[in-house]
Amino acid sequence: MRLLFFILFSAQIFAQSQEAIKTWYDQINQTTYTFYEDQVVKERFFNNKKDTIYFNPIPADYPDYSSIWYNDALHLTSNQGGLIYRVEKDTTIRIDRSYQHRKQSKASQFVYRDTLFRYGGYGFWRANNFFTYFDKTTKEWGYYPIEGFQFPPEAYGDPCFLLGDTFYSFGGMEVDKFTGLEGQKNNDIWTFDFITRRWTNLGKTAVNLSPYKAVQKDSLFYLFGQPQNTDHNLLVDLRNNQARFYKQSLISANINKNEPAFFRGDSLYYYKNNTLYSAILSENIFNSPQQVERLFFDQSALFTNLTYIALFAFVMLVATYLWITYQHMKAPRLVRGGIRNNFDFYPLREEEELILGLLQSKLTATTEDILRVIGREDLSSSQNNKRKADAIEEINKLMKQLVGKTIIKTKKDPNDKRQLIYYYKRNLLS
Repeated sequence: MRLLFFILFSAQIFAQSQEAIKTWYDQINQTTYTFYEDQVVKERFFNNKKDTIYFNPIPADYPDYSSIWYNDALHLTSNQGGLIYRVEKDTTIRIDRSYQHRKQSKASQFVYRDTLFRYGGYGFWRANNFFTYFDKTTKEWGYYPIEGFQFPPEAYGDPCFLLGDTFYSFGGMEVDKFTGLEGQKNNDIWTFDFITRRWTNLGKTAVNLSPYKAVQKDSLFYLFGQPQNTDHNLLVDLRNNQARFYKQSLISANINKNEPAFFRGDSLYYYKNNTLYSAILSENIFNSPQQVERLFFDQSALFTNLTYIALFAFVMLVATYLWITYQHMKAPRLVRGGIRNNFDFYPLREEEELILGLLQSKLTATTEDILRVIGREDLSSSQNNKRKADAIEEINKLMKQLVGKTIIKTKKDPNDKRQLIYYYKRNLLS
């Protein structure tokens, strides 16, 4: 009995002397896991009860692993992809039959409906834009089949979120096709619906989420930014397409992107140097937004709105054309054989039609110009002049009747008082 007590006491002293590698908090069973070189210390949030789990064996390439609560147990998954270890009380069990393929560095990891998924990641000079899932039956990783022909671009490194049946992917860094190294940043936001198994491009965002530590509370995500990287904290509402900007506080400066943080009620808990701290959310941060913006511009809504605008513009263009045509049809206009006004036809004598045609083309004409057009050789000069004067009088009489104004104005030629000049008033007759 004394020997057993001595062994347990020595193990506890040894664990305390080691430096913690990292701390991870599981929201599901509300338990903190502090990782050391060959063991993990498990501490329940409610009663502070501690248990020590020894790695037997220690996973290959440990501690380059991510922690996740899956299938009712703590699991460690290789950051490079492939390897999965189930951590139990006194042993470490490798449960996969795959290999460490090193193609999923910086991949997003999550559990959806009891299935372990990984999305994206980088490896061997290219990024991924697909899901892999762990098949419990074969104990191997497989590609998750999707429907449709839309895919997000190959990019990695930016945050991803799972809300209900919807997975959100926020752009990331693309890989330069020529060098295989980091290329340009992609600002597209895509969603994957696990029900329909289809991707949807929501559009682009001007908000860079990369520098932030994201902490989920219900359907909202609270993003804490280090002061050296950003000037604000963010509250992101994915379902309502909204980003609220807040002033930074001392708390945001203390929150490390690589250490756990979580909510219980309105209390925020976070780890700094593997030590737990707490803060009241409403009193310290996120209580008065400086500005509120769209997180992304909805591409489908943009397409729909542009379609409606284009359709409305087309309808207005057609309506305007029809209105102008209708007004043109109603207005007096010179046609073959007479004047048409408001869909009625008023016949003109030959000389009247010729005079109107001449003045429409020249706007001004002398007596000689008009007589050259309407003069008849079988009539005398006085008879042709009378025909001209009668025609002009009848034209003015008709236009007075139609529009209330005369269309031909007569003045004496300032250079030759014996000559008359006839002026045509525009915009009265088309």
